[in-house]
Amino acid sequence: MHKTIHLLGATFLAIAMSGCVHDPSNAGWQPIFDGKTLADWSAPDMSYWRVEDEAITGETTRDHNPPRNQFIVWQGGDVADFEFKFEVRIFGAQSNSGMQFRSSVKDHGLVHGYQADLDGAGKYFAGIWDEYGPRQSLAARGQSVVIAADGTKTTRALAGVDAAMRGIELSQWTEYYLKAVGPRIQLWINGVLTTELEDHETGKAAASGVIAMPIIPGEPMKVQFRRLQLKRL
Repeated sequence: MHKTIHLLGATFLAIAMSGCVHDPSNAGWQPIFDGKTLADWSAPDMSYWRVEDEAITGETTRDHNPPRNQFIVWQGGDVADFEFKFEVRIFGAQSNSGMQFRSSVKDHGLVHGYQADLDGAGKYFAGIWDEYGPRQSLAARGQSVVIAADGTKTTRALAGVDAAMRGIELSQWTEYYLKAVGPRIQLWINGVLTTELEDHETGKAAASGVIAMPIIPGEPMKVQFRRLQLKRL
C-alpha cells in the first residue's frame, strides 16, 4: 500500500512551484458543489450518489451494482479554458474513477473525453486518459506529451514526479489541480506538477465540454470529491 506523502527538500519545492498558478486572492473562483446537497449535479441513477463527509460520494456494493459506469455530471454547462481544484479520496483495490473535463455525454449517460485519472491501485493515478476514446492513455503520470495534428506523440519525462508521488495514500484526501488553456492541459497533485498534455490532434482534441465523475461496476468501490472550485479563463 502507498503511504501518506511528505514533500521535503528543495528539489520537491522547485517542482511544486514550477508553473504553479494558484491565485492567492481567490478572485474568480466559483464553488460548484455546496458541500450539502447534489443540487446542480445529475446522474442516470442517482441512487449510487449521495453527500457524505461534505463530499460528493459515489459507491457501489455487491448488492447495489450498476450495469455500466455511472457518471455524475455538473449541470453548469460546458467549460472551455479553466482552472479547477478539488480534493478526492478513493476506496477499494479495484476502484476506478477520475475527473472528466471538456467531455461529452453520450448514450446511457456515459461521458466520453478527457479524464484526470484516479484508481485505488495507483496504476493510472494522475494520468490523463481518453475515456471511451480510441487513444486511451494520452499522458501518463510523470510525462509531458505533445500530440501533433496527425496524432504523432512526443513524450518527455517530468523530473522528480515518481519520487514525489511514491508516498501517496489514495484513501486519504489528495489535492488535484487542473489547468486547461487552449490545447495545453496541466495536472498538479498535492502541489506537484505531475502531468502535461498539449493536444493538437485533428478531430480528437476537445476545446470545451462537461465536468463529471464516474463510478464503475464490478468489485465494491467508493469515491469522494470535496471542495470543488472552478475558475473559467
